[in-house]
Amino acid sequence: MKIGKLTTNELNDNVISLLKHVRDEVKCSAQIGEDCALIDGEGLILISSDPITAPVEIDKLGALCVSVCCNDIASNGGEPIAMTMTLILPPTCNADTVKAIMLGAVEKATELKVEIVGGHTEFSDCVVRPIACGTAIGKTTKPLLKNALKMGDAFVVSKSLAMEGTCIIVDADKPKLSESERACYELFSKSLDVTNESKILSKLDCVTVMHDITEGGILGAVAEICHNQGLGATLYADEMPISVLTKRMCQKHGIDPLRLISSGSMLIATSQPETVIEELAKNGIESSVVGKVTDNKMVIVSDGKEVEFDVMPDELYKRFGETK
Repeated sequence: MKIGKLTTNELNDNVISLLKHVRDEVKCSAQIGEDCALIDGEGLILISSDPITAPVEIDKLGALCVSVCCNDIASNGGEPIAMTMTLILPPTCNADTVKAIMLGAVEKATELKVEIVGGHTEFSDCVVRPIACGTAIGKTTKPLLKNALKMGDAFVVSKSLAMEGTCIIVDADKPKLSESERACYELFSKSLDVTNESKILSKLDCVTVMHDITEGGILGAVAEICHNQGLGATLYADEMPISVLTKRMCQKHGIDPLRLISSGSMLIATSQPETVIEELAKNGIESSVVGKVTDNKMVIVSDGKEVEFDVMPDELYKRFGETK
């Protein structure tokens, strides 16, 4: 494909015509020649951006971008309303690639009741694979900010850790999977959102903080929010929910699953972990207590030994020979 933007017809055929109007708050959405969307919002507005730079399969790239951006809104107790997407593709791709990405994005956005209201698409020799960047916009009447974290809170995580990283590695390796591993992979692929957790937990006064576990895995996520308040943490390796498939893929590549990107799993700080676990279970979501907030250093207990941890590059870069 030639370097530069899509033609007007290509943009309409592969992007604009695929978008759906799903939110009453959106008064003006993506249009040829229109510079901005118009949203009539009430209450407090949340805004968050994220890129997808990992080598993700084309038909999953757009959906993952939508999930990751909307997860940030959900983690702050908000409801995602709309988002913009920017796609930068190498010249080896074409308009069909754009359409495949957008079809996945629209399907996921419609599932989450989020409207894609604009963005940008172009081909550039500055990239070697398609890059998707999104900005999500949400609303809330009860924001959950990280400065509410307090000593003594328990750490709970939803679902299984390292789901996103496991899916990326499986997609790249194409390993032979057992029937149970295939079912696990398919479940993970459909479970990279935390909007359901947010809807349930935002109503609970005992929930102090929520944080989507992304780059750096559970260790990075805990370190980030503890640093924010000058607090420490004690985590327990034996309590971490990690699937058999994730363990096998990580062992194969010498990867620590506790430092592997984990979109789809929510980190929850709460004064009443039993209540959180019970409410999530009522809605078919498994969760586990994995540690607590302290006033000291950040350590993880493994085989009876304490090992200090901090924010570090995601383990996914080991698989693809990249550093960040």
